[in-house]
Amino acid sequence: MKTTNKKYALTAALQAGAAHEFALIKSRRQFKHEASGKTPYKPGSIGPSVVATAISKAFHGVILNRSERKRLAKIDGKPFQKFYAQG
Repeated sequence: MKTTNKKYALTAALQAGAAHEFALIKSRRQFKHEASGKTPYKPGSIGPSVVATAISKAFHGVILNRSERKRLAKIDGKPFQKFYAQG
């Protein structure tokens, strides 16, 4: 299509650019996420974790952090026992 009028050519170019930007915006839009199927958290329902109970059982009711447990294992000459939440 040949345009003889510069005003029409400018309008066509501006509309083409706007159409291109609009198409990009529409193609990159994010859709809403589905609602989570997990049960909602109720305060006070978690309790002590598996790791915390295992540590307190191994160290006679005291919960020590990792560096303290490593230091005690080094002093006693025992290998450092790792506690895992899974399995």
